[in-house]
Amino acid sequence: MQTGVRIDYKTLRTVNPEAARLAVLEYLNSCGHNVAETARIFGITRATVYALERKRQTGSLANRSRAPHHRPRQTPAALETRVIALRNQTHLGPKRLSLYLAKYEEREIPWTTIRHILRRNRRQLTPPFGRRRPSAARPFVDWYAAKPFEIVQIDLKYIRDQKALSQDQIAHLDRYGIPNFQWGALDVTSRFKLVAYSQERTWTNGLCFYLWTIAWLRSHGVTAKIVFTVDHGEEFGGKSWFKLQELRKLIAGFGCSLIQNHKGHPEENAHLERSHLTDDREFYIPRAFQLTSPPRLLEEATGYLYYYNTLREHSSLDYRTPFQSLKAQLPQVNDRIRFVIPILLDTVAVQLGPWSGYNVLAQHLKAWKLLWDWHFPASPPLGWWEDPAP
Repeated sequence: MQTGVRIDYKTLRTVNPEAARLAVLEYLNSCGHNVAETARIFGITRATVYALERKRQTGSLANRSRAPHHRPRQTPAALETRVIALRNQTHLGPKRLSLYLAKYEEREIPWTTIRHILRRNRRQLTPPFGRRRPSAARPFVDWYAAKPFEIVQIDLKYIRDQKALSQDQIAHLDRYGIPNFQWGALDVTSRFKLVAYSQERTWTNGLCFYLWTIAWLRSHGVTAKIVFTVDHGEEFGGKSWFKLQELRKLIAGFGCSLIQNHKGHPEENAHLERSHLTDDREFYIPRAFQLTSPPRLLEEATGYLYYYNTLREHSSLDYRTPFQSLKAQLPQVNDRIRFVIPILLDTVAVQLGPWSGYNVLAQHLKAWKLLWDWHFPASPPLGWWEDPAP
């Protein structure tokens, strides 16, 4: 090596610390173990050269941990494991985790300590939600500017909810063969609600509920273009592009369209989801033991729907009833719309004809006419939904 040449050891360390140390030691060997010359060439002290020599004798030139060898105030490993497990279970922040441990496990741990534990073990933490796959943008739905029945939320409720009903009530419903599911359609503007029931959550029952809802609204003077918002349940089309495509064709003929909510976002059907709590508190919990047969359920549900739509005041409607709000904004609607009569979708689907599954879509105009005649035998035909084919 030429005299006067200098190598910046600190710059080499920023690139690769292990390679920088190896270069110093190799030069030390090549110059006859001249420590002073090696220190001068690399711009370091002789103490640093001796330290690198001792490091080579340990068998590794890699960086060592900077953690202290003795930590008398370190949090016990078992307690750290418990904090990490509790965080993955509850997804609480450091302050709430500290309060939780003090209240339920009688462990006083400062929230700052918990914060350091979580930071040190961040690779062991699980996110509160699974990784979401990118999906198509959902069309914007303006609830507050909509007129009555321009936006209708549709959802399915499992009646035997263990968070609402007791085990005795659920056993009573099972004993008398009460249907499992409540199908609901709710107008976001007036909170007017329609309900049907079924034993099974099937695609055929979903189609029948769409047709029944449209039939009820159209036959009572609702002429607005209806936008249905639904979740990703298989009974509403789910992930099947064919079902969704054919369903949109079916309801488009009746002046309706369909929007699927994002997965894992029940707040996009917030009005109907909230009404399920009211159904439990004001109908299923107090009246469960009076439901002794499916026909009895329909009778009780008819009375409850009349109460919900006509008598029950809603704070979101300035303490008016849904029917009062509906008539104020849509005075031409028929007054008989408030007498909603729930149906059993399983029974109706069988009575309409010997079809199921995708065959429903192939015969949807025929099915529509049969459903209309079955539910409104005295109503004159509207004509605009008749099949133009001979």
